[in-house]
Amino acid sequence: MHAIAERRRKFRPPNRSRRRLGAAIVAGLSALTMALSVGNAPQAQAQYPGPVPPQPPLNCDKPWVILSAYGTAEFTDAGHPYGTTGVNDTYIGALKTALGRNNVAAADIDVRNLNYPASAIDLPQWIIDLIGYDPGPDDYADSVRKGHDEAVKDLTFYANCPNKPTVIMLGYSQGAQVNKNAINDPAVTGNKSVSDAVGAIVNVGDASRSNSQIGMDQDGQMLTIDQGYNRVPSDVGRGGLMQRQDVPGVFAGFITSGRYYDVCRSDDLVCNESAYPGSDEWKNRWLQDFGNTAFGEDAPHIKYSTYTNNTSGTDREKAAAVASDVATKAVTAAVQQRNVVHPPPDTPEQVWATNVNVRAQPTTDAPIVTTIPEPTTVYVHCQEHAQLVTYGIYSNDAWSYLPQQGGWISNIFLTGPAWMPGVPDCNDLPGGPPASAAHR
Repeated sequence: MHAIAERRRKFRPPNRSRRRLGAAIVAGLSALTMALSVGNAPQAQAQYPGPVPPQPPLNCDKPWVILSAYGTAEFTDAGHPYGTTGVNDTYIGALKTALGRNNVAAADIDVRNLNYPASAIDLPQWIIDLIGYDPGPDDYADSVRKGHDEAVKDLTFYANCPNKPTVIMLGYSQGAQVNKNAINDPAVTGNKSVSDAVGAIVNVGDASRSNSQIGMDQDGQMLTIDQGYNRVPSDVGRGGLMQRQDVPGVFAGFITSGRYYDVCRSDDLVCNESAYPGSDEWKNRWLQDFGNTAFGEDAPHIKYSTYTNNTSGTDREKAAAVASDVATKAVTAAVQQRNVVHPPPDTPEQVWATNVNVRAQPTTDAPIVTTIPEPTTVYVHCQEHAQLVTYGIYSNDAWSYLPQQGGWISNIFLTGPAWMPGVPDCNDLPGGPPASAAHR
């Protein structure tokens, strides 16, 4: 679901038709979502065309895959490759940038749209003719179910690839609900090879958000922001407008070990609704709340995008900063997960600090190659004595080379002794220290 001003359109209907479209969608959703059960959804017969232009068949060609599920009534075309609101575009760009900082080449990333209806209501043809627009072909609940089925199928495909690609799932609005339902499926959570294929999940404006899940807000995996894009505590009494679904433990993790990240604006009632779905209160107010948050020229539900015309330049910059922060954390988790599936030949060590700079050479005078945002596992190729670094009461002149990050980290930020046992001296390796150590 998202603002009507950003609806998918093969042509832009006149204002009167768009008002009729909004009324038709709301009326249809009112009748269809009372059940709130994807399993009980009606079986729509209409066929949806899928992404435009058509995507190639699923393949195992790339080591990294971003599987993107856009929101209700969005579509793709030459000008909108990942959905018409631009929310998915914003986060895909941030994810690709974060992957690049981890030495993943753009040519090694396959970005795919999840092939699902992303629709709101299956209308009779005469109403489609009247409003000049088709918000179908499926009812909302059936669209979510089909998206769930497609996502599980795609994840299973990638899990069976010989090269074991790492998948980052991205979802917005209905697409986020699709992702949440997919990762809760026993075919994913109960099959280690499939769950291992998921490097990270990034959900934005999730219509199935569960604010009450313990630990997710505290760890920063579940990010709630205010109208100024500042982090605020999540209200445990609020959550998704259409469903409340917890993140399964295999992805939620424990104390920064999770692979699930999401972001929700506090004024976006698609992901931060007060009434519990299906309750009497919800039945009395959800239509109004949905209209207030998803319709109009200043709808909070599309304010995650840097492509929205009615968002100020400052807000676009803030939205981009939030996307970059979430993407950086998600990619850090995805790289760590990939290392589980594809263990590097180097020595695993633990970074204990946050926002640790990785340098081009083993000195704080060297340019920053990347930043490790939070405690994680890194893989050390070798170590050597170089510039003395002091942090608090500790000092250490040992630095370690991290091939995956393409730079050096002071050993003072690694758990263990100052000089790590079992890690070779870079100067003892054939050919000497790595190329970036040409500081002598």
